Amino acid sequence: MVKKYIAFIFLLIGIITSAQNLTVVYEVKYKPSIIHKDSTKSKLFYLDIFNNESVFRDDMRRRSDSLIFYGNGYGLGYPVNINDQLYIKKDLNKHTVFKYLVLPTTRDIFYVKVNEKINWQLLPETKKIGDLKCQKALADYGGRHWTAWFTEDVQVSEGPYVFNGLPGMIVEINDSTEDYLFKLVKIKKSTDKNLFSMKGGKNVSWEEFIKIQNDYYKDPYSVIKLQNIKVMTDDGNGGRKNVNLRESTISIQTSLKEYNNIIELNQKADFK
Repeated sequence: MVKKYIAFIFLLIGIITSAQNLTVVYEVKYKPSIIHKDSTKSKLFYLDIFNNESVFRDDMRRRSDSLIFYGNGYGLGYPVNINDQLYIKKDLNKHTVFKYLVLPTTRDIFYVKVNEKINWQLLPETKKIGDLKCQKALADYGGRHWTAWFTEDVQVSEGPYVFNGLPGMIVEINDSTEDYLFKLVKIKKSTDKNLFSMKGGKNVSWEEFIKIQNDYYKDPYSVIKLQNIKVMTDDGNGGRKNVNLRESTISIQTSLKEYNNIIELNQKADFK
């Protein structure tokens, strides 16, 4: 599915200004495993910009948020490996950035304010990416060193994940170890009248954010056990079957420990 977007088809309609609402699609290539370090995954993410706010999420989360907004209270579910969640909301007027986490077993929502300031160093080096003239910039974030290419052809000071604040749209950005690469593949004006973004949740500190993750690792079904709720799953034949909580817990813990190469290395849960 991703390959058909790699031709860098930029749907630029005239000169795009910050007053317009946009949908920007990025391909994210990343190396999630700390064991199989050369194993790479690829996924499409959407940066939706509306009324000076933005939300960055993958395609499934975006569709799920829309379903929840229109009345399906459950959406499409959440990955049991919480490290798979890259969900960022920004207020572009207030210059605030929030990172979201949903516990898949309880659907409790938590969000933390990203206070780490990104200080960009603009370099004179330029290159063409697709039809766009791009300029190079460097910055540190999350214990990683990042190289970005931005374009003033799109006069919106935005970009993927937490990254923004440059004199134009970020077209590409990667860290120095090439664990993460964000590449713009499509941009268009949006006709949506809402971001359909995640609502509610508890605002926590980074310390609390990490503790929530560690508690989930230790016992992802702790609340369900206390409430004596049966956990069911699809049996593959259209029916339901009970989930073996012990086996599922071991599976979740194994996944979390291996796939723990997160972006914020300086805010990383140890999962012990």
